[in-house]
Amino acid sequence: MRAPALAALLIAAPAAADPLQDQVLAGMRQSATADVAFTSTTRIERSGSKAQTVVTRHDPRAPAGKRWVVASIDGRAPTPKEAARIVKAASGSPPPSYVRLAQWFGAPATRVVGTTTYRFARLPKGGLKIGDRDVSADTAAEAVVNTSGPTPFVERVRYTSLKGFRAMLVAKVDRYVLTASYARLPDGRPFPTGNGADIGGSMMGKGGTINSVTRYSDIGATR
Repeated sequence: MRAPALAALLIAAPAAADPLQDQVLAGMRQSATADVAFTSTTRIERSGSKAQTVVTRHDPRAPAGKRWVVASIDGRAPTPKEAARIVKAASGSPPPSYVRLAQWFGAPATRVVGTTTYRFARLPKGGLKIGDRDVSADTAAEAVVNTSGPTPFVERVRYTSLKGFRAMLVAKVDRYVLTASYARLPDGRPFPTGNGADIGGSMMGKGGTINSVTRYSDIGATR
């Protein structure tokens, strides 16, 4: 066997029929957290614009359309127009959850030898969306599994673009790196603790970047 081929084997091995991957996937499917309330703090930095920090609160007990409340923007109360815009955007997507990883974690992957890290060459359809666009086929992922407790779970995920795409005719995304982290709630269910996005592209031919970091706090089941 040639040395390069041997090195490749030492880096990663196929995860087909991997018992740990199967166990993690089964746990994902049983980890719904639609009953969990939380506070979201997001800091967004855009090229040519002042950084902005938005704090929102999500309460699943509230009537549909009123589950998201904007607490502050840069430390001040939002205007009605600002609050309406942010709530509309937030309501257009499901609340953050761990169970959504089950949409792609069962796909073919390689497991780094001697670790609990899985690498996915690309995601299956429906695995990841940016806005309304399904970018799954053009996205690679790496997931790190935490095995310290009685039930293993994915602790960190990193998504990396394989190629860019056009959006709204006048915009183009050249690259993106997205990250997400998870931790167990007191009842054992995993829940997001934060995520990040580093996106580069252009709008009407002018290049720029968007960087955002979100942290989740005041997390608790409401049932």
